[in-house]
Amino acid sequence: MTTAIEPTMRSLPAMPASQSMTRPPAALAARVSFRQPVTSAPHVDAAWWPRSRDLEGELPGLLDVVWTAARDVDRVSYPIHSWLSVPRRLDIEGRRVRLGGFTHQDPSMISLRDAWGAERIDILVIPPEAEPALAAAAMVLASRSGPNERAAPMLELAAADAGGRA
Repeated sequence: MTTAIEPTMRSLPAMPASQSMTRPPAALAARVSFRQPVTSAPHVDAAWWPRSRDLEGELPGLLDVVWTAARDVDRVSYPIHSWLSVPRRLDIEGRRVRLGGFTHQDPSMISLRDAWGAERIDILVIPPEAEPALAAAAMVLASRSGPNERAAPMLELAAADAGGRA
């Protein structure tokens, strides 16, 4: 059973002690929704609902979607306290991906970048334990065109929307 995210939640909570350390099956597609177009403006470009807090296991599916869309990203920055520990480099689908965990990064976001700093995709991370209604509402909010809210207000709006549908 999953737990609901309260509307007052401001960020992705720290990883629960009971979080499973098993990897999701490789055949499962990433649950992600991108806004169109993705821009360099400092707004949320996508929402992603990973199945676990195992970034090493979850990234291949997300990056497959990004690479299929011809986005040349090979760097991932993430909030270090929201994920299981990962190496600083991963080889995914024959590509070297660099990972940087930061204590000061917004706990409800990850950022994807290219090696030259020209490409940047900011992704709202929906907590793996979130209720499906909250995740669906966050996906819709993140896929809107125009200026999107920052991550924490988007999660609050999604929680309010999901609560109204319950």
